[in-house]
Amino acid sequence: MTIPVKPKHTLQRVTLEMSLKPFKSMAPEAIEDVCTEAIRQWLPLIGMAESCSMLLWVADGSEILVWDGDLQREIEWARYIGFANEEYFGHIKDDKDPRIAQPYISETARITYGDLQFIIASFKKIAAERYGIRIEVGATFDAGPEFAYSDFKYKLHPEINRAEVGGQFISLKADYTVVCGWSKLKEDNVAYATYPDGIPEGTAFGQFLGRQCASFLPALGFDYIWFSNGFALSYFPWTYLGANYDGTQLAMADYEELSTKMLSFWELFKQECPEYRTEIRGTNYGTGMDLAKDCIPLLDLYERNYIEFPPPNSPWGALNYDFGLELTGYMSRIAVLPGQTYPYRFYANDPWFWQNPWWDLYDREPHDIYCPLTVARVNAEGELESPGIVEILTIDTEKGELNQDVPMEVIPHIKKAFKDAPDQPGILIWLYPFREMHEAMAESGEHSSDAFFNDWFVRNAINQGLPLNTVLSTDDFFAMHDDAIQKLQDTILFTSAFWIKGEKAQRIIEYIRRGGKIIFYGTVDDPALRKLLNLRSEDELDGSFSVNLSLSEDTITSDQHQGGKGVHLLEISSHISGGGLKEVVDDAADPFTQVHATVKQDGLERTFTLTRALPEWDGGRIGWVRGALPFQTAGVTHLPVRQEKELMDSSVIVRYLLHEFGYSFYQTKSEVDAHPALMFITRRDNAFILTGCKQDTSVTLQLRFPDGAPLIIGQSALIGEGTATYALDRTFHDECRVFVNQKQLSRILSREHQPFPTSKKRTVRNISVYNLIEADVTIYPPLAQLQAGVVEVKNGEHYLELSGKIVGGRVLLTNISGTIDISW
Repeated sequence: MTIPVKPKHTLQRVTLEMSLKPFKSMAPEAIEDVCTEAIRQWLPLIGMAESCSMLLWVADGSEILVWDGDLQREIEWARYIGFANEEYFGHIKDDKDPRIAQPYISETARITYGDLQFIIASFKKIAAERYGIRIEVGATFDAGPEFAYSDFKYKLHPEINRAEVGGQFISLKADYTVVCGWSKLKEDNVAYATYPDGIPEGTAFGQFLGRQCASFLPALGFDYIWFSNGFALSYFPWTYLGANYDGTQLAMADYEELSTKMLSFWELFKQECPEYRTEIRGTNYGTGMDLAKDCIPLLDLYERNYIEFPPPNSPWGALNYDFGLELTGYMSRIAVLPGQTYPYRFYANDPWFWQNPWWDLYDREPHDIYCPLTVARVNAEGELESPGIVEILTIDTEKGELNQDVPMEVIPHIKKAFKDAPDQPGILIWLYPFREMHEAMAESGEHSSDAFFNDWFVRNAINQGLPLNTVLSTDDFFAMHDDAIQKLQDTILFTSAFWIKGEKAQRIIEYIRRGGKIIFYGTVDDPALRKLLNLRSEDELDGSFSVNLSLSEDTITSDQHQGGKGVHLLEISSHISGGGLKEVVDDAADPFTQVHATVKQDGLERTFTLTRALPEWDGGRIGWVRGALPFQTAGVTHLPVRQEKELMDSSVIVRYLLHEFGYSFYQTKSEVDAHPALMFITRRDNAFILTGCKQDTSVTLQLRFPDGAPLIIGQSALIGEGTATYALDRTFHDECRVFVNQKQLSRILSREHQPFPTSKKRTVRNISVYNLIEADVTIYPPLAQLQAGVVEVKNGEHYLELSGKIVGGRVLLTNISGTIDISW
């Protein structure tokens, strides 16, 4: 058989995740048929990558714990729909609850370790022989109770589900528990592959699991292992609370003790199982969130080479539409890399429960493809890096179906998203203090509030429509030379201020004075940075405030809200907001300082938002939003609970403040608490690509860029002075290469047109723009075509002379009326 020649690849790897449910028979030919079909359906995606892997969800990892070397022994595997070990779930009240695990078919297959070994070998054989693909197969370990029944976890060794910190066992809920990485096992006399005489008293769980993996993985044919749902990081992976935060108090734990306990698992595991790659799913949260709640030292995990890839984006966005949390967590983990690349994970199906997200949660809308894949990291050379790995959770359903409609519908969107991956910075970059937050937490528990606020404020801002989807670590920023810094000239950095001190503050200040643009958020402690912002400190205040906001805001069409525009109420809890409010303008007479928001409490005033720009800064500009988190105390919950809708979420001010930097991104909503549209902006081949989603499809967007109102190809907009309104789709991923400024209002249409040849060239692309009235038009063609001189603009029947009108990768035209055809 001739092995096909592989094309140039976009990706390093594609990982397909799968349970054993499609294997309804252990007959060899039946197993091979399933393996063949699983690979066949996803070949168009696999073909984008250099390599492929199959991550097998066998059970919950207990098949590793009880491994005794006997291939004929039957496995307890995840053959259910619903919650296994139901007594550990408080929402299941009795044994008649329909959510309790039930077999997915009436007669499930009896599977032995030998059968599993044959399945793994079959995947590798069929991939190589039929498709010319080398495939790895990964094992999985999950710390929770839901996937499969486990006598080891809950009858023989329940002690591994308890976490000791500070000399006592900690918990948030009495029912749901997970395996604790630093737990110790009690003695038993059961024979295991690596403990034939039983487990000795006090054996560290990391040592036991590592030693069992070192036997289990090669014996079965696995190539690596995946730790699921926060295992080996947090004892509280599902909640924003943790050992260091109970919802009312932060800094409850000792950072050194808690972080050392977590790392002790990894040290022992890697000592026992050094030859196998370990990949992690991570928690549902971000780096700063995890530092604040559980003292998770991700930096140590990276620098000690315990893992090769950071955790991917969490699949939780599919379940609760919290894409701000998904993207914030994603960017915070990839700001620094432990290796060369990072993964993106798409939640297509669920083999354990009732939801199959592509059908049941996404409604076949690709927003959880396009939005996370706008994310990129900026490296020290100023270049953008997109994910090099795509993971599909999972390719089978809870009924064991391999539904080929899913890959047929999903893969084109993934291909499109990678084709449009950003190649230069967008308008906003999160400058992320990955190292500084770890150092601050190690220095003092008081910085738990700073780490908490650093991430949660950004999560809220993204959910409020802030177009933030690019991240740059402080390590890479401070390593940049002048040519790399120059690549940031058209973007705005966005960063918290708490970490900016001393020499780093001087570097930041120098960046601004040389023309850089930065928006800061949070408390400002460094004297030099306070001076730059024209701020000084007074006594801290928290509690209730009135807010006077002078920036333009979103339009709320309900009548009752119109009278309160510009005046808001704010409730601040200093322990989660990086302290209380203390900043005031130092020199009120400074003509270069513009105050956009102040807050008042009992006659005392604090500055909340300002911008400042001096002429000698060469175009540099700074903004600052103090910000606060609108969370109320709510007991044990997965996510923070929002304050009453009458209280302001101040993170929206960051989006409003972009107006002072030349960008207007406003929304019209029916109610003040209607879900805002999410929007992200990337640059690809000199184009602007607008990507986002609308949970409330009645929301409209009002946009304006420094070059004017954007013309989205294939759409029309009423454009005159001010912003233009856009009624975009529920999921949108649209290209813009033309911006318009004109005084007289007209309905302007931009559309793709047939690429007529011209006397100058064989045209590749033609974009037509209709109904311009004495307009200034800015065009962003591909740079290669612009430099080659093949870009032409036809106004009516006449080609315009472009010499002298090409400036900085743009074509600038003035006083244009009627129709133009832009071709290259």
